[in-house]
Amino acid sequence: MTLDNLRAEIDAVDDELAALLARRMDLAARVAAIKRETGMPVFRPARERAILERLGARIEPQYLSALQTIYEAIFRASRAYQEGLI
Repeated sequence: MTLDNLRAEIDAVDDELAALLARRMDLAARVAAIKRETGMPVFRPARERAILERLGARIEPQYLSALQTIYEAIFRASRAYQEGLI
């Protein structure tokens, strides 16, 4: 494979990730509505830990640090988004 081919594959994966992130944020908005109705807090550390544990068990160990870094950013963005909606 050439560098251009690999970059094209990365671009395709990035396109999928962006679409999935948008879908996740749409779902976070729906979660925010339920939290608002029930008075639940936006920040649920146990839930975030459970997500990281579940996903960490599904990937190769060498990717764990990257997964944690990426998901911590996703969690921060999701909390900020939810807090803006609540």
